[in-house]
Amino acid sequence: MPEIEGYKVVPLRLTADRPLELCHHIYMREHFIRLEDADKPKGRTLFLLNVPPYVTEQSLGTFFRAKVDVPNTVSFAERPGRNESEKWQQNCVPFSASTTPFKFKVAYVVFHKNVGVKRALQLDSIDLFNTDGNCLLDSGMQLLHSQYEKRILDEKELQARIDKYIELYDKREKEAIEAAKNSEADADGWVTVGKQGRNAGFEQKESVVGRLEEKIVRGKKKKELENFYTFQIRESKMKNIIELRKKFEEDKQKIEALKKTRRFRPF
Repeated sequence: MPEIEGYKVVPLRLTADRPLELCHHIYMREHFIRLEDADKPKGRTLFLLNVPPYVTEQSLGTFFRAKVDVPNTVSFAERPGRNESEKWQQNCVPFSASTTPFKFKVAYVVFHKNVGVKRALQLDSIDLFNTDGNCLLDSGMQLLHSQYEKRILDEKELQARIDKYIELYDKREKEAIEAAKNSEADADGWVTVGKQGRNAGFEQKESVVGRLEEKIVRGKKKKELENFYTFQIRESKMKNIIELRKKFEEDKQKIEALKKTRRFRPF
């Protein structure tokens, strides 16, 4: 088979009677990077490009197990790079309707022995069908039907998960009430204040909270509007001048009174 820039080009066959020139082609080479990855050891990892969306990890594992060697792991990623396989798996959340992205991808096949990569690079094609000629993958309407069924949550599992969550929620609420009675802090260091206990706070009703908020807002408005407008500043200055003049006249009268009452008169 031909090679392009170090990659071996091999056809991907889903049926035995399909001509090779009409098949989808995959590019393979031995995986190696400058920084070693413990999950993709050097010499035992096969790197595949242009993997179609419908190809699964199980189908590739079955093929390489039969033709080459027992693979240790088969993982996908959206693009080459470190930690890309982990990012790919983040879309596979258990017990949800989300699935891995249905797009072209790259694959990493890790074998138990170094000879596995050499044998894989000698293959003429990747045949994803069994000895009876049946394809190992779902395709067409069968693929759409299986994907639709995977999106439907199982009722029993859903009910069990809901019951478990409600049970844990009731337990947390009960612990919070007990902590409020005893004025004990919870795991995060918060103390729930209630009407009971020595450190009881105010009653958190809408009427009480509303009055407190109204009082705070009214106090803020009073402070904010003081000497805010131009006429308010002008009036404030005038009042200050009048008070100074009044105090000046009072001081003059006090001085005159002191002069009249003193006994020593030098002139």
